[in-house]
Amino acid sequence: MHVAPRGRHFPVHAHGSWELVYYLQGRVRCPIGEEWYDAMPGTVLVTPPGVPHAEYTDAGYTNRHIQVQAPASQAWPRVCYDDGDRSLGRIFDALTQEVAHPGPDRDDMARLLLAELDLRLRRARATVDVPSGERLVAEAERLVEERFASRIRIADIAAELGVSPSGLRAYFARFRGTTLRAYLHAVRLRHAMGYLRNSTLTLQSIAELTGYDSVSHLSRHVKAATGASPGTLRGPQRS
Repeated sequence: MHVAPRGRHFPVHAHGSWELVYYLQGRVRCPIGEEWYDAMPGTVLVTPPGVPHAEYTDAGYTNRHIQVQAPASQAWPRVCYDDGDRSLGRIFDALTQEVAHPGPDRDDMARLLLAELDLRLRRARATVDVPSGERLVAEAERLVEERFASRIRIADIAAELGVSPSGLRAYFARFRGTTLRAYLHAVRLRHAMGYLRNSTLTLQSIAELTGYDSVSHLSRHVKAATGASPGTLRGPQRS
């Protein structure tokens, strides 16, 4: 594992083996040969033997990195991204744990883990690269899903993703045909409707759990979307 504080860059270097890096925290700008890549949590960067590469950061970062002896022609992508189950991250975790705590079956376990990693990297190369703007949109959606109940601001999400608010709005318009604020309202409404239909919580509690400022704020949005009041939607048995 490598932990770099804010502003601590890693200079240009090269290895005699493949280097596979999984980023856990922070944001990094990485040249690999003639190409530049932006890495964020869940990004995997793959550097072939002998290819110069470096890491530049303003915010600091943490990664797990492994060196793998494999043919230079190995069919791995230069960059790929983890899934929602953190499938790649779990392999990197397990590999580094095997190295840190060697046991009698270490080599066998390492071979199995590397075989799975090889398969997942080959699959990643076979898929179409996702544009960086769409990755930002997907990451913004993930943050909204996590924080919809709090007083989140679009500007704060944009800052966390390292993009301007106007840039994030432009990406959302391009890839989703809507706005991030509209997406936030839709997420809050979806959760509010779930509580209305499936719980006996008071309207005040539902408003607090779903990020609305007040019961009237909740009611206004529910009625605008459905044409009915929250009390009507939940029925007389739970009103």
